[in-house]
Amino acid sequence: MNFEYPEDREFFANLLAGGDDKRFEAEFSDYFDFRHPAIKRWEFDRAKKKLMPELIEKYGGKCQLRLHPDCSKEEIYQIDHVIPLASNELNKKLRHMGRTSTEKVPPQSFGSNNLKNLTLACKRCNAYKKHHLIVPMF
Repeated sequence: MNFEYPEDREFFANLLAGGDDKRFEAEFSDYFDFRHPAIKRWEFDRAKKKLMPELIEKYGGKCQLRLHPDCSKEEIYQIDHVIPLASNELNKKLRHMGRTSTEKVPPQSFGSNNLKNLTLACKRCNAYKKHHLIVPMF
């Protein structure tokens, strides 16, 4: 995996594999795709109708995030990327970049559309999570 910054790789190895770099490489490489987010979003939009039934069956029609107090009350489910396609969180946390008066902190491209990086989320939890790096238990 070719992370732009070594500290990003370390961050994700800690988040996903408890710091075990070999496990991170072996089990989580499919979660990442560093291409431009617009390309990945276009591909996702084309594939999500096919993927939704697979995820509903895989997770028994239950939200895997369970982040919002009203989780699953509406029973409207969406596909969530465990590792978001793009996020500016690491630029904020690790590089301490701040918003200027005219521009937001730039995002980085991380997540893939691989089925391993997709999970089922209720509408409320998915909206609550947004593009943040909150990883459900594996």
